[in-house]
Amino acid sequence: MTNVSTTDVKHVSDIVQVLNSGIEFYSDAKEKVDNPQLTQFFDRMINARKTVKQKLQPFAIAEEGKVEQGSAFTVEVRNIYTKIIGSMSSDKEHTYISQLEEVEDKTLEEIRTALHKKQPVDCEAALLSALATMQECHDEMRALKRSS
Repeated sequence: MTNVSTTDVKHVSDIVQVLNSGIEFYSDAKEKVDNPQLTQFFDRMINARKTVKQKLQPFAIAEEGKVEQGSAFTVEVRNIYTKIIGSMSSDKEHTYISQLEEVEDKTLEEIRTALHKKQPVDCEAALLSALATMQECHDEMRALKRSS
């Protein structure tokens, strides 16, 4: 990474927070479902988010001056909501899939917000790569939601 000043990078720490929340949410959902294919699918989503987070973390450090380990409040609220609904629902898998697709929407929204800001070239490249990866995850989750 080139030498980036903290004033150059914008909104990347917010993306990392959403990624952290998504990792936690997928991990929680993985423990609650009984379907082994769904568990493997959730693992793929977790790994994709971890890879994107690893690529973006240097920019979050440049932005905030420290490693971003926090999580996004809106995703945390969705996770709590899903736990409550999931405990009452007869179809927990569909409940988790539906809410996780919303998490994917939020992730894309945050990446697009960052891309609308003037970023250093290497940060913009990392964000575009993150957008492509997270768009694939979103599309897979949407297809899963439609088939469930």
